[in-house]
Amino acid sequence: MITQLEPGLFKKVTGLNVKDFELLVSLGVFNSALMNDAVYKFKRYEDASLSYTGISKHKNEDLGLYDTVLSAKDISDSFINEP
Repeated sequence: MITQLEPGLFKKVTGLNVKDFELLVSLGVFNSALMNDAVYKFKRYEDASLSYTGISKHKNEDLGLYDTVLSAKDISDSFINEP
């Protein structure tokens, strides 16, 4: 999404322009499982940092990752404490 909404920010953060990134994706350079994990962890850290300040930005929303989306239910189910 950031590649479409903020291509300048994408280039600044990654060092890649969108065209080069799309070429690398098409060549299979990125490991989807690792990318999804990295995006998930970043967003969880971001949410935790925001909630510390009293902001709840993404509560009960689906979570978009690198190439998949986790539903709000999947997210809540993954954090259930079971004996």
